[in-house]
Amino acid sequence: MLQYFATPVELAKHSEDVIRMWSIGIRYDFRVASMFMAPFFLIGLLFCANQISWRVLKVISPFLMGLILFAVVMVTVSNFYYYQTYHNHFDIFAFGLAEDDTKSVLLNIWQDYPVIKGTVSALLLGFIAYKLAKFTLREKKRRPWHFSFVIVYILIAFTILFIAARGSVGTFPLRRDNAQVSQLLILNKLSPNGFMALDWALKDKKMDTSFAPVSQEKGTLLKAQLGIDSLNARTPANAWLEVNKPNVVVNIMESFGSNMLAFDHPEKNDLLGQLRSHFKDDFVFKRFLSEDNGTAPSLAAMLFHSPFENISHSSEQKVKLQGVPFRIYKEAGYKTVFISPGNMAWRNLATYLPIQSVDVVYDQNTLMKMYPESIAEQGAWGVPDDYAYRLAEKVLEDATEPTFVTILTITNHPPYETPARYKPAPFETTQDVAKHSSDDEISQKALLETYQFAADAFGKFITTVKDSSVGNKTIIAATGDHQMRRLNALYPQEQVLDRAVPFYLYVPKDVLDNTDWKYDANRVGSHKDIFPTLYNLSLSNISYQAIAGRNMLAPTDDESRAFGYNVTLWIDKNGAYPMSGKAAFYPWENETGLKTTTNSESPSKQQQDRQKALPELLRWQLNSQVRGFTDK
Repeated sequence: MLQYFATPVELAKHSEDVIRMWSIGIRYDFRVASMFMAPFFLIGLLFCANQISWRVLKVISPFLMGLILFAVVMVTVSNFYYYQTYHNHFDIFAFGLAEDDTKSVLLNIWQDYPVIKGTVSALLLGFIAYKLAKFTLREKKRRPWHFSFVIVYILIAFTILFIAARGSVGTFPLRRDNAQVSQLLILNKLSPNGFMALDWALKDKKMDTSFAPVSQEKGTLLKAQLGIDSLNARTPANAWLEVNKPNVVVNIMESFGSNMLAFDHPEKNDLLGQLRSHFKDDFVFKRFLSEDNGTAPSLAAMLFHSPFENISHSSEQKVKLQGVPFRIYKEAGYKTVFISPGNMAWRNLATYLPIQSVDVVYDQNTLMKMYPESIAEQGAWGVPDDYAYRLAEKVLEDATEPTFVTILTITNHPPYETPARYKPAPFETTQDVAKHSSDDEISQKALLETYQFAADAFGKFITTVKDSSVGNKTIIAATGDHQMRRLNALYPQEQVLDRAVPFYLYVPKDVLDNTDWKYDANRVGSHKDIFPTLYNLSLSNISYQAIAGRNMLAPTDDESRAFGYNVTLWIDKNGAYPMSGKAAFYPWENETGLKTTTNSESPSKQQQDRQKALPELLRWQLNSQVRGFTDK
């Protein structure tokens, strides 16, 4: 994996860290190996005392050894492709197989990864292990060991297994923190093997669904550590907005990542289609991060202010949350609508969204009834995105009250298929695309075409709305839920690009003329800033839950919240700070781009404290809502 995912230039700068990675990695391997071997050792000691039990063990052991090696190979291969897709070893997101549409996920795995080749290889190596074990335990004359030799052997074997299982001869066993060997993030990700990563992911999963009361004192300390006074904010009083409430549309686009957008070229590799003119005419923030790296966690963070992606089907799924966007707009007199061309039984959203103040939920079932032609185009995850836009246009045209519409698209997702009717603009697998992809040329073209289709469909929607009777009273915002999958990133210089998504914003002239604003394309931000920006453009004198977010178009930027946050990365006007591993700061390569320098510096203690405080504060505020306080 090191040779496949890391560049020799970067490894040369961190040669000592590479040695540490191998050292720690081997110790992790010994831990797992000893845990597999310990049962054989202990059971073997018991069974060897009797001829009958020993024969039973000789029959069973080869099968178990074959099964273990099969599992080792399958987990290792799976961890390799997991890293290739998500740029991380196994983590909590891996449990999406059980929580997403399992049938669709398994279909994607079958189509996108060498399942047969990997399984056959694992079976072959498992069979070899079976034959070797059987050969080792074959019948032959053995000279009995002296009792004293047996005792010494047992003590030595037990000591070796014990030390290997601990991974250390020191005071503390080998722990998760030991994987952080370098400021070069990839070395930290490649230190553990797949089994250790799965164990950590399982523990994170248990923590992810645990809710508990919190103390108000703790919240006060975390806010001070982050450098903010309050989790709440208020929009300015605006007499014009009070009587001219604009419609608001928020489009959360599947995999609309800046890492793919970086390959855009108007003539040769058009990835925007009809969205291009709107990107040129309206506001676009490019130094902008998704809050998480999957649809479910990003959606939970944006719409429910939840760092727990399973909030919609957790033990607290029936709790009506304070300060979430749907409730803010509902209490301000808006009709709230959620539209997706996917099936909203996913993550229990069809049930959960109405609890969180959504008036109407439309999904693929509605779209297939309204647009029967969509049935023939239904894919693994739903119908094409443009049907959702058609419904959104109708909702806006038919509205008799201010309307807040959220759209969640799905087309730009494996298996990356566009409708047969779609006529793509020119695109090609450029050298830069090939450099960042491990797929063959056909798969690369599928990625490019699907990305273009998704952007083009959105561009057509914006054009239709702008040209309609509601164009002068409808704000449209859009962002990606996470980066584009199946693209490699060159770390550390592309670490921001790998987590970046654009934030697009169309604001009608009438709204701009009657609100205070300033556009600075170089302002950094993330998903946390989307709704504070929209509230300030659409609502007068209302209190809202800002947490760490702020108005991206504020005349004077809020420096205490002028940063972008992703669970793996923090950015500000100076550069990027990884959220894990050794504390490091990478300055921007230039004043406007998304790349950083390859050389890192040590960040200030205040910056490190802020990075530690925010994730804790996000958990604290949600727990305070669903479980309350311990010190009322």
